[in-house]
Amino acid sequence: MKIFITGGLGSIGAHIVKILLNQGHEVHAIVRSIAKAKPLAHPMLYLYEGDLREEQLVLKAMEGCEHMYHLAAFAKVWSKNEEDFFNLNVQLTEDLFHAAHKSGIKKIVFTSTAGVFGPSLTGIIDEEKSRDLPFFNRYEATKSQAEDLVKEFIENYKMEIVIVSPTRVYGPFLLGEVAAITMMIDKYVNKNWRIYPGTGKEIGNYIFVEDAAMGHVLAMEKGRSGECYILGGENLTYIQFFQAIAACSGVKRKMIVIPYFIQKLVAHLQLFMANCFGKEPDIVPNWLAKAKYHWEVSPQKAQQELGLSLTPFEDGIKKTVDFLRVK
Repeated sequence: MKIFITGGLGSIGAHIVKILLNQGHEVHAIVRSIAKAKPLAHPMLYLYEGDLREEQLVLKAMEGCEHMYHLAAFAKVWSKNEEDFFNLNVQLTEDLFHAAHKSGIKKIVFTSTAGVFGPSLTGIIDEEKSRDLPFFNRYEATKSQAEDLVKEFIENYKMEIVIVSPTRVYGPFLLGEVAAITMMIDKYVNKNWRIYPGTGKEIGNYIFVEDAAMGHVLAMEKGRSGECYILGGENLTYIQFFQAIAACSGVKRKMIVIPYFIQKLVAHLQLFMANCFGKEPDIVPNWLAKAKYHWEVSPQKAQQELGLSLTPFEDGIKKTVDFLRVK
């Protein structure tokens, strides 16, 4: 089968491409640089150099494809142009869905984020839970808008589209930018990181990157149109998270908690530097605010309906640490 994918050079996307190629599929992807995609080179991988906003290029790359994975997104904490979030997460998604309909693509898996559901203020998050708080940032807000588009295209164009919503993804990367959680593991193991985010007691959910990739593939095979599947792993506090890294790596560090007002001051300073000098920040106030809450989720629906198997956290951390030590 011919399959079109966006974001195929990203941390999750590259793993999906690898799975699809191993299954014998022909994969089509638009990339900014074919040279950067060299590690994925395969006789069944067809790369088109250019931009996803080029309609004719998109239609050419989609030609003959039956399935589409749409992972490409603008997921940064800050942009000099705030409209980048809407243009790349909402408008581009709408344009790609129109192109997919025009090209006769039969089924789409769209990648959103579990962040759309908000923190677990009133219980563990599942796919039926309503959000309790306003969106913390433009990324979450525009991903929610893109999910609304999915419903419109299903209703108006009778398209078959499934939503998947990964939680905090970590693990070895093939290509693309390093996921924030993997970067934090790297900093602890290799670069003397000693700071707990928040108080260290806040709970988050962590999924191994290969599981997140397989969740996408299973959603294409078994997912029901119009349904959302949270791709999550284990719920852990930051303290438990770093204890697992220490146990797997043998690296023991004395961790510290920085008072929230200092963290907030640093976030405001980084935002000021970004706005005044264009220096891309690691954290900004609206993203820092997320760290005050628990983000517990249930991956049960993906496990039961899609048959998603999850890598135990300790195993995933060991694979990640081993990878980071030899990269």
